[in-house]
Amino acid sequence: MATDKRAAKAGSDPERALIFCLRHPLRKELLRLYIKEADKLSPKELADFTKQPLSCVGWHIRVLAANKAVELVTTKPRRGAVEHFYRATSLVDAVPWGRAALGLGGDAA
Repeated sequence: MATDKRAAKAGSDPERALIFCLRHPLRKELLRLYIKEADKLSPKELADFTKQPLSCVGWHIRVLAANKAVELVTTKPRRGAVEHFYRATSLVDAVPWGRAALGLGGDAA
């Protein structure tokens, strides 16, 4: 799976993982929304908010999860499918410049 290979490149170095996550503007925006919301969000909710296709948002959230920027917290049956809910991990706060790179200020909350 491509996300696994990309996550392996980042390894266990938080700075390298965060740099990889921030390389794509949609991933950066999704991570910013997870941090600002400080609650669980589903790819569907984020797709509706960002006006991006669900498949695209889902792909980028899987990349964020593979790099440990977000984590799966719960699932919910929804019309014959399963909706996944993720929340931000502490990766952004583990990197001194993480919040500033997301435009959230340099101080950890």
